[in-house]
Amino acid sequence: MRRNILKAAGCILFAALWACNGLNIVPGPDGFLVVDVAVETPFGVRTRSTGLDNYVFLLIKQGGDTLYNSTVGKITGSPLSLTPGNYTIEVFNEPFTAPAYDKPYFYGSQTAEVVGGESCEVLLVCKQENAGVRVVFSEAFSQKYTTYSMNILGTGGALNYDSTTESRWGYFFPGQINLTLTADGSSLEPIERQIQARYMYNFLVEESGGTQDNVEPVFTLSVDTVRTWVSSTWNNTEGTVRGLTKETAYTIAEARTLEGGLNDIWVCGYIVGCYSSGGVFFFGGNESATNLALADSESYIEKPLSYPVELPLGTIRDALNVVDNPGNLLKKVWIKGKTNASYFGLPGLKSPKEYSW
Repeated sequence: MRRNILKAAGCILFAALWACNGLNIVPGPDGFLVVDVAVETPFGVRTRSTGLDNYVFLLIKQGGDTLYNSTVGKITGSPLSLTPGNYTIEVFNEPFTAPAYDKPYFYGSQTAEVVGGESCEVLLVCKQENAGVRVVFSEAFSQKYTTYSMNILGTGGALNYDSTTESRWGYFFPGQINLTLTADGSSLEPIERQIQARYMYNFLVEESGGTQDNVEPVFTLSVDTVRTWVSSTWNNTEGTVRGLTKETAYTIAEARTLEGGLNDIWVCGYIVGCYSSGGVFFFGGNESATNLALADSESYIEKPLSYPVELPLGTIRDALNVVDNPGNLLKKVWIKGKTNASYFGLPGLKSPKEYSW
């Protein structure tokens, strides 16, 4: 009898404890969150790029509490044990608070639901969330003026561009920017432009009345899944011009339509041969080291479909000519130079400054 009373009392006590604590007296199983992070490169490829392990990793619980403030390298590949619920994952390379050189801002965010006893896998892709701007001063402009600069004012601050920054990208918040050109102490009225995230803008500063002013603006973009490359004369608010960067290089068919005298123009094509001093086209030939023949296809064997490129003495000739480098034949190449209306009887490119495979 006494044993039954004690047993009943124990049951009542257990029931009371259950009632006080609810169902949490027996915790449910945690869930697991597995996160992999990638960055889209300038050519649209998702990759675990160099430096990604140092990206900041934040895991935020529904309600705003930050559970993890770590780095991608420390959490990648390690399942995170979490109570069931909704979580927000944020990843970025470094804080971006004001315009700055060489600071693209990559950011990604995603929400995940963790279910008890299950594994939730998330692929988070970081994309560039600011805009890149580069200013290029034409050769004619830099020869005409002793001192010159371009001040670009955007949200949070300004950057000053001059002859020492032509190879550098400045980064700005998306939105309106104001461009002010100063040459030999005189400043022009500011020009307003709108810029967008993941766009890379090349602004060309040409001498007033120079050859670029004669190029009809055409709104043509070289687009990939990550960044849109825009090349434009700095004060042209209606359109863009092609060829000021490798990413917007002209094809050979397009390059043949350009007028002569355009500086710093990129073209791309396959090396299909060369020309004799008299202008005879040698398809697949290596008779001359002073020039190249480019075409849009490796199979184009007719001179009218080719495009001559001058190779003056120097490192570019040493690297590209087909006499010393027969392996260059049928390879695709990008070359920057000055357009010429008639070279071996064809539109062509002279005075090359850069090349790239």
